[in-house]
Amino acid sequence: MKKILLITNYKPNTGGISVQVDLLYKKLCEENIPSEIFSTAGSWFYRLFVLFRLLFKGKKFDIFHIHGCSYLGFFPIITGIVAGKILKKKIIVTYHGGGAENFFKKYKCLVHFFLKKTDNNIVLSGFLGEIFSKYSIPFNVIPNIAELSDRQFMLRKTICPNYISVRSLAKTYNIDCILKAFAIVQQKYSESTLSVLGDGDCRVDLENLAKNLNLQNLCFVGLIDNKEIYNYLSKADIFVSSPLIDNQPMSILEAYNAGLLVISSKVGGVPYMVEDNKTGLLFESDNYKELAEKMIQAIENQELSKTMILNANKELEKYSWNNIRQNLFEIYKI
Repeated sequence: MKKILLITNYKPNTGGISVQVDLLYKKLCEENIPSEIFSTAGSWFYRLFVLFRLLFKGKKFDIFHIHGCSYLGFFPIITGIVAGKILKKKIIVTYHGGGAENFFKKYKCLVHFFLKKTDNNIVLSGFLGEIFSKYSIPFNVIPNIAELSDRQFMLRKTICPNYISVRSLAKTYNIDCILKAFAIVQQKYSESTLSVLGDGDCRVDLENLAKNLNLQNLCFVGLIDNKEIYNYLSKADIFVSSPLIDNQPMSILEAYNAGLLVISSKVGGVPYMVEDNKTGLLFESDNYKELAEKMIQAIENQELSKTMILNANKELEKYSWNNIRQNLFEIYKI
């Protein structure tokens, strides 16, 4: 049996790539495939020696499956490929993140040098596939794994103006757009609520903006353990996301699974996940007035909202382990 080492900037219970690596590790263990997670995350001093640790650790594995993204997220890709080549291992890279276009353009030589030295590259959606094609880098499309559970789905009898955001409080995720839209929504629905999950560099600025907008029924929940996410989703009716760039956010799939209507900015890989007026609602990036219109539309058109929620939940089968397993194992050759 081939042994698989999963390599990434791994940080438990932080969402993003780490959640996907956790899920993949869990599924491989359930298949009785020997595997471990190797983290390249840490201080710069720690990272000076991470290659030597990986060379020592990687000797007993057959496949290096590296998960990375752009900028600092490219570090595990560089480290994993260098170690894999030295140890003569099979190298597979799964590329995450919506910032690939700018990163590839800025660091074209670096990207070409490393991603053309792998045995296989995996992208999560057609959005990233188009970018890889543009730069003549071979790839396979295999989406994120969604941990499906029927008991999480709840179709609301009435879609109420209870909104939730589940993204980091960073500029990329443009939470201020949601706050500005919510201010408009509250003029029509004074009872409306908004829960903002996550933390980040923009938290203080966002809290000040909320005060300036005189927002009511708003709660900055902060960072939560990913295991607790459905406790919060079950109390909301509508999931709102306004990133400036994105690829295939797991938070949208979690919202589908919990029976929430998804409203998101039309950026990156999101339109490959959310079909406007069929599985959710899309708006132009950073247009808070249009977002407010969609947030109100979701309440006013109850039947359409319920239909979109049901359609979205059916989409989750694409992201199930049973659907992904065969394609991934073909790449692994196991």
